[in-house]
Amino acid sequence: MRSLLAKVTIIFFTTTTAVVVGLMLVVNFQVSSHFSRYLNMHEMHGMRNHGEMMSMMGGPEIQFISSLQHSLLFVVGAMLLIGLIVSYYLARSITIPMIELNKAVNDVAAGNLDASVIVNRQDEVGQLAMAFNAMTAKLKSNTILRQRFLAGVAHELRTPLTILKANLEGIGDGIIEADKEQIDSLTEEVDRLTKMVNDLRDLSLLETGQIHPECTAFDINSILRQVVSKMKSVAEEKGLALYLETNKIPPLWGDAAMVNQILYNLVINAIRYTSAGGKVTVTAIEEAGMAKISVIDTGIGISAEDQEHIFDYFYRVDPARTKKSGGTGLGLAIVKQLALAQGGQIHVTSTLGHGSSFSLVLPLKNS
Repeated sequence: MRSLLAKVTIIFFTTTTAVVVGLMLVVNFQVSSHFSRYLNMHEMHGMRNHGEMMSMMGGPEIQFISSLQHSLLFVVGAMLLIGLIVSYYLARSITIPMIELNKAVNDVAAGNLDASVIVNRQDEVGQLAMAFNAMTAKLKSNTILRQRFLAGVAHELRTPLTILKANLEGIGDGIIEADKEQIDSLTEEVDRLTKMVNDLRDLSLLETGQIHPECTAFDINSILRQVVSKMKSVAEEKGLALYLETNKIPPLWGDAAMVNQILYNLVINAIRYTSAGGKVTVTAIEEAGMAKISVIDTGIGISAEDQEHIFDYFYRVDPARTKKSGGTGLGLAIVKQLALAQGGQIHVTSTLGHGSSFSLVLPLKNS
C-alpha cells in the first residue's frame, strides 16, 4: 500500500511537471515572439532569427530577457515544489483510506467481525468505506444468526432425543411398561422431531431458492374463510373468539398452498399467545394495488427488542413456554420465507401487554 502512495504521488507530480514546463515554454515563446515584434516596430527588420536578434540587442533589452527567463525559472521551481506537496497530500488523501480499509479487511479475514473503517467523507472512497462497514455488520449478523441457529437445533433435538433414549432404555430394562400410552408418547416425540426436521428442510430450500412457488390467480376470500373455519374450534377450546372481517378482495397472484400455510401459521400463533377471554381477528383489505391481510390478537404482545428477532429461527417471545404451548420457534421464520418467495412482505406491529398485528402483503392478479 505504501508503494501505491508513492506511485500516485509520482503520477500526480509528473502530470503537474508536464503542465508547468509546457506553460513555461509557451510563455517564453510568446514573450520572445512579442518582443521580436516590438523590436521590428523600431525598424529592426533585418533580424531573421533569435541569435541575430540577441546580437543586435542593447544592454537593457538583454537584461530584460534575462530577468524574464530567471523569473520564469523561479516561478516554475516554486510551482513544481507546490505541485509536489499538493500531489503528495492528494495521493495521501486517496491512499490512506485504502490502507485503513486493507487493514480492516485483514482483521475481518482473521475473524474480527467488529472491524470497521471511520467514514469522514462522502466521495467514492467514503462510499466504499460505508459499503465495507455495512458488509461487515451484515456478516456479523449472519454469523450470530448461524450460531443461534446451530444452538437452537442442538437444543431442540436434544430434549426429544433424551426423552426417547430414556424411555426406550426403560422399556428395554423392563422398568417402563410398553403400553399404548407409552407408545403414543414416544410417537408424539418422533412426530415432533419429524416436523422440525421437515420445517428446517423447507426453510433451507426456501432460502436457497430451491422451492419455487406455483403462482396462479386464486380467490383469497375462500382461503380466508377456510382457515378461520378450521381454526374456530381450536380458538373456542381455549376460550377465544375468532373473527373474519373482510370485504371481497380481487384475485391474488401467488401460490395458494403457500398462502394457506402462512395464514394457518399466523392464526395458530395468535391463538397460542392470547389468553382465554381474548380475541383474534383476521382482516383483509385492498391497499395500493396490493392485498393486505392482517391477523390481530389481544395477546401478550411483543416488545420492541423482540420484534427485531421475531422472524429468526427458534425465537420465542416467551422462552418460558414449553414446546407444546410455544412451538419450536420456526413457524414465523417459515412465514417470512414463504411471503418473500411470492414477492410479498410480512410485517409486525405490537404493544407489549396489548396484543400484536401481523400483516401479510401480497400482489393482486393485475398488479
